[in-house]
Amino acid sequence: MKHKRLLSPVSDLSAIRFKLNKNSIRRAPVLSKNVKTTFENRDHSDEVVKRSEELSAKPVCAPRNDIVFKVNCDNNDVRYNTFGIQMIASSLHKKLFSQPSPKLDDKVKGQCHAQLKLFGLNEGKRPVTRSIDISLPDSMSNLPEFFTGIAEDQLKPYTDFIEQIVDTPVLPKLPTEWKRCPGWTKYGKDGPVSVPFPQCSGLVFDVEVCIQNGNNLPALAVAFSPEFVYSWVSPALDKPWLYNRAPSTDLLIPLGNQPKIVVGHHIMYDRARIAEEYSEQRSTLRFLDTQSLHVCVSGLENTQKGQWLAANSRNETLDKDWMKVGSPNSLAAVHKLYCGSDLDKSTRDVFVTGTHADIQAQFQSLTAYCASDVVATYNVLKEVWGLYRERFPSPVTLAGMFEMASCFIPTNKNWHRYTNEADNMFYTMQREIQHVLSNLADDALLRYHLDKKRTESDPWMQLNWSTKKIFGVKNKKLSKKLQAEEDLQRNEELENPSPASISDVINTVCSGTAEKPKHYLGAPEWYRALCPKASTYHDISWTRGPSEISLSTSIAPMLLKLACHGHTLYRTHHHGWGFLEPKSIDEARLDQSLVRSFFPDVTILDPIPDEVGLVIERDAIRNEEYSTRLENIKDQIPLITKIDNPPCMFIQHNFKKLSLNASHVGNVGSPLGKGFTVSIESGVISSSGGWDAEQVLTLGTGLTSWRNTRNRIRSQFVVELQESDLINKEAISKASEEKLGAILPQVTPAGTITRRATETLWLTASNVRPDRVGSEFKGVVTPFPGYCFVGADVDSQELWIASLIGDSTFGEHGATPLGWMALQGQKSDGTDMHSKTAAELSQGRPGLVSRNLAKAFNYARIYGSGKGLARNMLKDCCQDLSENEIWQSIDKMFASTKGNELHQLTNLGKRQALLHGMHVEELSSADITNLSAITGYNRFQLSKARTSRYAGGSESAMFNKLEEIARSEHPATPFLKCRITRTLEPSVIQKSYQLNSRINWVVQSSAVDFLQLLLVTMKWLMSEYNIPGRFALSIHDEVRFHVPLEYKYEAALALQIANLLTRSFFSAQLGIHDLPNNVAFFSGVDIDRSLRKSVKDECVTPSNPHGLSVSYGIEPGEELDIFTLLDRVNVLKARKELPT
Repeated sequence: MKHKRLLSPVSDLSAIRFKLNKNSIRRAPVLSKNVKTTFENRDHSDEVVKRSEELSAKPVCAPRNDIVFKVNCDNNDVRYNTFGIQMIASSLHKKLFSQPSPKLDDKVKGQCHAQLKLFGLNEGKRPVTRSIDISLPDSMSNLPEFFTGIAEDQLKPYTDFIEQIVDTPVLPKLPTEWKRCPGWTKYGKDGPVSVPFPQCSGLVFDVEVCIQNGNNLPALAVAFSPEFVYSWVSPALDKPWLYNRAPSTDLLIPLGNQPKIVVGHHIMYDRARIAEEYSEQRSTLRFLDTQSLHVCVSGLENTQKGQWLAANSRNETLDKDWMKVGSPNSLAAVHKLYCGSDLDKSTRDVFVTGTHADIQAQFQSLTAYCASDVVATYNVLKEVWGLYRERFPSPVTLAGMFEMASCFIPTNKNWHRYTNEADNMFYTMQREIQHVLSNLADDALLRYHLDKKRTESDPWMQLNWSTKKIFGVKNKKLSKKLQAEEDLQRNEELENPSPASISDVINTVCSGTAEKPKHYLGAPEWYRALCPKASTYHDISWTRGPSEISLSTSIAPMLLKLACHGHTLYRTHHHGWGFLEPKSIDEARLDQSLVRSFFPDVTILDPIPDEVGLVIERDAIRNEEYSTRLENIKDQIPLITKIDNPPCMFIQHNFKKLSLNASHVGNVGSPLGKGFTVSIESGVISSSGGWDAEQVLTLGTGLTSWRNTRNRIRSQFVVELQESDLINKEAISKASEEKLGAILPQVTPAGTITRRATETLWLTASNVRPDRVGSEFKGVVTPFPGYCFVGADVDSQELWIASLIGDSTFGEHGATPLGWMALQGQKSDGTDMHSKTAAELSQGRPGLVSRNLAKAFNYARIYGSGKGLARNMLKDCCQDLSENEIWQSIDKMFASTKGNELHQLTNLGKRQALLHGMHVEELSSADITNLSAITGYNRFQLSKARTSRYAGGSESAMFNKLEEIARSEHPATPFLKCRITRTLEPSVIQKSYQLNSRINWVVQSSAVDFLQLLLVTMKWLMSEYNIPGRFALSIHDEVRFHVPLEYKYEAALALQIANLLTRSFFSAQLGIHDLPNNVAFFSGVDIDRSLRKSVKDECVTPSNPHGLSVSYGIEPGEELDIFTLLDRVNVLKARKELPT
């Protein structure tokens, strides 16, 4: 499908450009028309160099306005709004908001006050917080124009470069033969010419890596500009020994440090192979990811993605409307969607499974394949660019994506030491686990030979105790009968050793030695499976005993005697792991040990009806002796009855499958898997195997973090920097000693339909835990010498955004119970949102649901989750509650928070309601059902479809607003007006379909608006006030910047200003032209020599037992609130030039 491309975003937005004070904002130089590149087949290198010099120059100009902070020590400038919430100082308010908020009329005030009183929220004024005045530039009084202007400046000249690429009618012709020469080669009319780097303003780019080499270095690359084709070949391709070196910038791809747009699909993978990006200061390159553009425009929600992949795998027609406008994110799928043709990706396997020799042998075809991917990316860009600009009109959105694509994580020798320490501790703990499990296996074998019946009656020992029969060497002098008797005697000796030799059982049954192993021919089958086979008689790696046991083997839970809620865990062939739970009876009536002595092997046959109970069948029960003995004990065990054909017994127990959560329906592979770590830690899953077994559980949970992240951490592309790559003198002097390097996280700037960034390690790994090996990996990341990290966590970002949307219904902060609790609620007096929810769920039993758990319920609900998920979450954490109690708690919580859903009545419904004594225009679902039963009309005749609202809850106003946006014809964020993906718009799906996903999108996509505004503002402030440094990383609501030590307080102050401006803009966009004092500034800005979550955290773990201070010399950082920060610096001075 072809789409009309929009005009240049600069020209489109020229009408709303604002006039800025020349002393307040410095604009990037604008290119005149006569210097724009024309697409003639000639080299524009001189012109590009001249242009880059103009753009990168820092002209010395008159001093600009300083930003000065002043703390108001008196209370003369303190303001409160209608609901007792302290607002920012009036002097600061006048500089940020061009107009005051409209005053609420008395009727609305009364409604709001009544709601707050209903939820027990005291509107009394809190203790006064000192207010702050700031001398901001006059241009900030119109925040929408201010943000538009600084974002446009940051996008210049890159949007022009993108337009040049998109406007190119035909790409340059591909060469018939690719030159295999190290470095860059340019292909034009004059043939192939070696160049240091592509001298152009825009490239469509792709890199290929030989995975088998293991160091992630690039092997070859292809780039297209509007005029030329370029190819790059690694010097290591013909000198493979270079692959043995640690990655360094001289083995990466140079692109030149000139203003240049680089376009690619998942371009951050390619960016990590570009030399200029490892500079101490950010380069002038910008990266545009077509994958992110596609996700924003036509990305699929998770459910849709599963349906799309299922239909595609069955070669079904993608006939649903949303399938016609959406696809998964791979280049092949995206190209098929926008361009209508398939891509042949089979050649890619050579880079995955082949060696550098294979790449040498197939150089021409592989380079052509790389070029075909570049052409495909260009074709996608031409189609998706116009759609993106149409659906995301604010320049802040694209500028924010550029910032997210500039992540930079410095490393030093600590990184390599950390990975080695974590590995060593992991294998040490793993060997200890294996040793304990091996001993438990030996103990089980010994107990079996001591007392077979008692062992078989052990519910955890339902194992395969059969042995492999041993046949002796044929003796010609013995008859067949005597030979058989001799073999039988040997087997009986192995199966029933005498008490005198029981201490040597292991040596007896484990026939063979290291010189001539016979693989434990006398041992039971389960034991033999744990013992290694020797490949030769003299295999030095062969070890005696069950050395192949680990936590992942199916027998480990049995040897550890695991129980769930105190009930023995069982593993069945068809239903996986589960446990037997008595069916509302007095367990004392059932002597389970007596039953087990007769029926030790348990197999679940079929799904069990509630009225029948558990069917247990054992082949031996068919034996007459067992049947007789069962009859003798039947009176002692009243819950056992005997039936014939086949003989069985019924015990009133339910078999409950073990599940990862209340909504999980599949079989569980192992109760020791990572999905049950929380259950093990909380004691839901426990061990009855003694101290050693409990230690194994503790050690096993400690290994989960490193086991899950080790490969991702080890595969990080760490590039060592040379002195020539650095600027700071202190960093240069320590480059070799400290092994300075950098990691460029391969972030997808907009990886989900909510436009959240995604990445496999840095954005997903959990915080440090004292019992988790390797979980301190963020803590060991330190800045370069002479630098520090400056950052902050946005306080309750999404909760504040959601409550602000709800407050906008009435036009004032704190007008709704949710908004008031978000701003004024205190944990100490139980008036904050999470404490209120914990009390609702606990139903008069204090402590049943913790505040932290209530926090998870609140965010899940705000994100659009319904009662089903809430029920599952409560069931997982409160196993003792009955189903009825769970639903009562959930219903009460939703009625108190979300409120009751009211449906608007039709004219018929109003008449019928009036006839039955109800003069109303809305009714709840339950009331409509009752009215339908009385009148005989169905609910669709009585109420209007899809016209409902919530009432009576603390969050009702918020959900009404969120649903209003989600159900609109073109759902968009209320801040930067970003549209939802086409696959979720009402034009292709029903308005009620995926409603929860669209509600979630409104909140989370608005949070992305917040982050992008924050990053764009920080870039402007650091540039305007010449604070050197660069953006390091953003993890959800955290941001971190890499800043020289001498500018750490200025950077922290700039971050506070960015938060102030962003929050003010959010309020103004919703018609509330004011800002509460307690959200105007971050509660604390971190200044630290580590990337850890908390500046005081020593990150003590099994692999870092002495903490960061002792092991790595990383001292605690400082967390400064706005007042403490102003004691150190209270002015951002406009400097004339960047310091060297």
